[in-house]
Amino acid sequence: MRKITSVTLVCLVTACAVSKVDPLAVPLAYKSDVRPMIAKTSSCPVVPRVEVEDRRSEKVLGIRFHESKPLKADVTAASDPAVWVRDGMQSYLSRNGLTPTAGGPKLLIDLRVLRTEENIWHRSGYAAKISLIARLQSASGKTCMEQPVEGKGGNYGYSGSIENYQETLNSALDDATQHILDSPLFESAVCQCAS
Repeated sequence: MRKITSVTLVCLVTACAVSKVDPLAVPLAYKSDVRPMIAKTSSCPVVPRVEVEDRRSEKVLGIRFHESKPLKADVTAASDPAVWVRDGMQSYLSRNGLTPTAGGPKLLIDLRVLRTEENIWHRSGYAAKISLIARLQSASGKTCMEQPVEGKGGNYGYSGSIENYQETLNSALDDATQHILDSPLFESAVCQCAS
């Protein structure tokens, strides 16, 4: 009886295993995280508005792959990554009490890398990475700061879940934005760009 139960269990487990991996298009939609943010107070009341250019050399968003079989497929973005980065960063700054000031400096973002991986078995592990160049520019066009920034996000759940992709990507964007806020260069540059 024990052998029959073991064989039945193996059959049930393998029946749930993924047998193919399809391409996926993910709509990029920023949704604010409900966790408390780590806000910094600035001595300068001026806050930049965000402008983003998509300068990625690889336009495919990522890859889905099976953990133990030679199955893989591309993941593409179903919406504009530059708009998603702009809206997400602006929302993140606003949640931290930082709203753009008219006539203030601009936070210019060059999006260099936006990459996801979905590792599929019965469920999936999700990972996202974003790399960008952040420049703070005064109203007169003077560059007050330039620095590379990265952010990472991860998640776990059902395979091919748009919600899991969005949460993972948003987490990576939040991480990158927080790195900008945490930079000692950023606060001094905001003050410098305000004058």
